[in-house]
Amino acid sequence: MADTPNRDAKLVEYLNEAYAKEKQLEVALEAHAGVATHEDYAKRLKDHHKETKSHATQLERRIKQLGGAPETISVPGPEGLGRFARNVAGKVEQAKAAAQGSLDTVRRTGEQERMLENARVEYSEEATEIATYTVIEALATTVGDKETAKLARDIRRDEERMQKFLAGLLPELSAAVAHDEIPISEIEGPAGRAAVKT
Repeated sequence: MADTPNRDAKLVEYLNEAYAKEKQLEVALEAHAGVATHEDYAKRLKDHHKETKSHATQLERRIKQLGGAPETISVPGPEGLGRFARNVAGKVEQAKAAAQGSLDTVRRTGEQERMLENARVEYSEEATEIATYTVIEALATTVGDKETAKLARDIRRDEERMQKFLAGLLPELSAAVAHDEIPISEIEGPAGRAAVKT
């Protein structure tokens, strides 16, 4: 990127940050969808996984248009070494997702609690992505790059929709954990009273 203008180099830096996050979340979303038993949640995870892959592709294309190289981690050295490092990083992320599943088994985390924890993590990740794309859009707008600003705005809207879905789902998953792991006699409120009367 030696001949790349400072403006484009700075945009590529932030776009690569977003690209790395999208690639990381591809693995996590696929793993989470594989263990989600809540039908609407599983479907939304699969749909968002497709969106996430599309986001990564769009970011990769824009990074190249700006004269950069899509990177998921920063590695000095020849391009072959960078490709090798990206492949290793992907394998590490897959291993982390598998290890998390094993850890949940050891802790005896129930199915409902695992889905709740996954949804909480996803909600947090969406907030990070929303912030990232807000920054990219503002930076691109400031330097007059309308194409990058539009890309960031469009992707941010997808992330906001996913976060809104998760915000609506969290109370439902929390209630499922209560009903799954707490005796009904210890649950106060309408759900507990209704169960005690029957």
